[in-house]
Amino acid sequence: MRRIALYTLALAGIMLATSPAHAGLFDKTGQAGMTFLKIGPVARAAAMADAHTGLSMGATSAFYNPAGLGYLGGTFDALATNVNWFADIKMQAASVAMPVRIGGDRAFVAALSYVAMDYGTIHGTAVNRDDLNGFSNIGNIDPTETVFGLSVAKQFTDKFSIGITAKYMNQTLPWYDTGGDDHLGDTYDADGYLTSTIVTNTESSIKTFVYDAGTMYRTGFGSSVISMSIRNFARTQTYELEGFRPPVTFSIGLTMDAFDLAPALQDAGHSLLVAIDGLHPPDHPEKVAYGVEYGYGDI
Repeated sequence: MRRIALYTLALAGIMLATSPAHAGLFDKTGQAGMTFLKIGPVARAAAMADAHTGLSMGATSAFYNPAGLGYLGGTFDALATNVNWFADIKMQAASVAMPVRIGGDRAFVAALSYVAMDYGTIHGTAVNRDDLNGFSNIGNIDPTETVFGLSVAKQFTDKFSIGITAKYMNQTLPWYDTGGDDHLGDTYDADGYLTSTIVTNTESSIKTFVYDAGTMYRTGFGSSVISMSIRNFARTQTYELEGFRPPVTFSIGLTMDAFDLAPALQDAGHSLLVAIDGLHPPDHPEKVAYGVEYGYGDI
């Protein structure tokens, strides 16, 4: 068990060492695509600033750290959620997790998950240098983004768990062509100004596999947990013209009930769960997320 702890801490050190030491020296904004994969669908996690790498247990683990599945108690756990985000954006997500037994023994825990984004009605335009405004109105557009995931986790001891998720991602975006030099379908007003032009509406889509992996280690010091995860790992993707990276994010987390240090408060039914996550995203400077959750009497 001591070796597992040393390997975990060593991996954490490697992840920190490979992070840029001075994120302010360059601007990483806009360096990733498929960024909807970074949005967390669980209300509890959002309320704690998504510092959830070491808190995910059961069905929620499919979205944050698959290693948490290894600690699933009971025989079944499920989650369904609808998030009303800003700008009329909606996110639907669901997951179901259950242990898999082989020969009567619990071999591992598996989970199926699903995420879909709904952007509502978006009025689109396309660049058109022949138009006085520089663009053409092209009507409503309807981008679609869906993810289907399969997670597997194994709890090797009462302290250590590891998990992996394979996600099939489908993203479809509109692609418009204003016709190039062919303007046979253009119409003009009495003064010779362009009023409409031919616009070809096609779709450009990416279908690919994206992977998550994570570990959880219960240190034995109170309820403290050290966790790590890598989310949204995939090859560079390319649309019509340019390539981009998925939002590969490294996380290192530490969680603990602060009242482990005050047993009298715990005996009275109080808990104060503290979660800290260090994040290394590809399109934003490194940051630290903090979350606190107070509970009383398991209410």
